[in-house]
Amino acid sequence: MSRLNIISKISSATVFILALYMTAPAGAAQDRTPSQNAEIRLDTPSGLPVPRLVSLKAQKTFCRSGPSFAHPVRLTFMRQGLPVLIIAETKDYWRKIRDLEGDECWTHKSKLSGIETALVLEDGLALRARPDASAPARARLGRGVVTKVEDERDGWLRVTANGRKGWARASAFWGARAHMPLGSRYSSTEALNIAATHN
Repeated sequence: MSRLNIISKISSATVFILALYMTAPAGAAQDRTPSQNAEIRLDTPSGLPVPRLVSLKAQKTFCRSGPSFAHPVRLTFMRQGLPVLIIAETKDYWRKIRDLEGDECWTHKSKLSGIETALVLEDGLALRARPDASAPARARLGRGVVTKVEDERDGWLRVTANGRKGWARASAFWGARAHMPLGSRYSSTEALNIAATHN
C-alpha cells in the first residue's frame, strides 16, 4: 500500500510551511469549521449561495488582504485542488475565501474551480475497495492529502489521489460532501453543482 502527504501555505509576513499532520489534532480542525446550520445567503453579486465550497485551480494561488490586485499578497497557497470556502464576494469577481485553518483572504474568481475536492484529516487513512470498514485497504493517505471526490454512499466517499482510488469515511475529510459548512437549504452536492460553472 502507498502513502501520500502534505499541503503547504506561505505567509507574506512570516514564511512557513504548514504540514497538517504536525499541527493541531484533527478535532481542532473540525472545531474551526462553521456550523452545519450556518446561514446561507443568496443575495450575492453572482446569485450563488454563500458560503459555498470550491477548490484552488492552480498549483500556486496568491491570496490578498483585500479585493483587488492593488492589495498586498497575504498568503500564497501552494496546493492545487485545495478545498476552500467562499465566505464573501464582490461584483468585480473577487472572492473572500477561508481555509480549513481559518485563514481568510481574497482571490480572483478565475483562480477557483468547482471541482469537488476534500482534504484528509487523519494520518494513515485507509482507502478501501468498498464502502465498508471490513473491505480490504487499497492504499493509505497521509493527513493533508487533497483528494478528488467522485461519489458518496451511506457516510462514505469514493475519492482519488495521485492515481489511488477507493472508499473512506466522509468524517475523515474536510471539503466536498464531507464537513460542509452549509445550512439545510442546500446540500453539498447541490451547492457545488450550482457553483460548477460560476465560481
